[in-house]
Amino acid sequence: MVNRTAAGLLLLLAVMPVHGVGFHRHSTVRRHTTGVSMRKRLHVNDLIAEPGTVELDFGGLYSYTTSTFTLPSALKWTPEGDSLFWGRTEYSASFDSVSSAVSAGGRSTQFSDRLTFAATSVLFDSEHFDIAVAPAATAVLHDDSGARLGANLIARLDRSGNSLAALLSWSAATRPSDTNPAGVWDLDIGYGRQLGGRFKRFTPHVTAALERSTGFAGTFSLFGGIQYAITERAAIDVVCQRYGLAGGDPDRQILVSFTYNFGKRP
Repeated sequence: MVNRTAAGLLLLLAVMPVHGVGFHRHSTVRRHTTGVSMRKRLHVNDLIAEPGTVELDFGGLYSYTTSTFTLPSALKWTPEGDSLFWGRTEYSASFDSVSSAVSAGGRSTQFSDRLTFAATSVLFDSEHFDIAVAPAATAVLHDDSGARLGANLIARLDRSGNSLAALLSWSAATRPSDTNPAGVWDLDIGYGRQLGGRFKRFTPHVTAALERSTGFAGTFSLFGGIQYAITERAAIDVVCQRYGLAGGDPDRQILVSFTYNFGKRP
């Protein structure tokens, strides 16, 4: 039943028609790639990397709508300790190691236009329910100016192989522009289920997202995919992403990402 449901969600994302009012696509695509790692915490990745380890998220994202190709990446480190900032806080940097987009002058390939730093702290940790907060700062490297400052709040419930979580994000621009809105907030609701038996390495998951940016209409997006645990420290995730299902500029994307934890030093 779960396998049929996951397959149905992926098919729905692939063929569903989309409509909506105009939203600056360049801003949308670039901004969301840096949120890939944060969204995975809703249902497949842990809230923070294991204390005393370094973790790498790396993937390839292709837009069927715009022919844009990016390599979203995130490097995460949680120091080993027994305090909030040294043991229960993960420090990370996320960016597009390569971003290739089609414009009027042809295809342009370059390093990410944004670099995001975050500190994700687990404020409440129990057997089944956890809460984390992640202040974040994004530096705009080119094609715009200024920076973005904000925070993410994550609440996650894990029980009997099921993960249900909510992610509330907000950020503001120091120098607002058409491609760097003054304010952006997102609400993501995600659900994942680790399968049992011979399929215990698989975790199908789905996420619904609502976004609102200053000066633009609100947008609703849907993501559906499945993760495969290669080993205890490595996993691969395949996701179909549909931005602008309601409102905004529609975009159809496929994301293949890889997570690897380097483990503790002997």
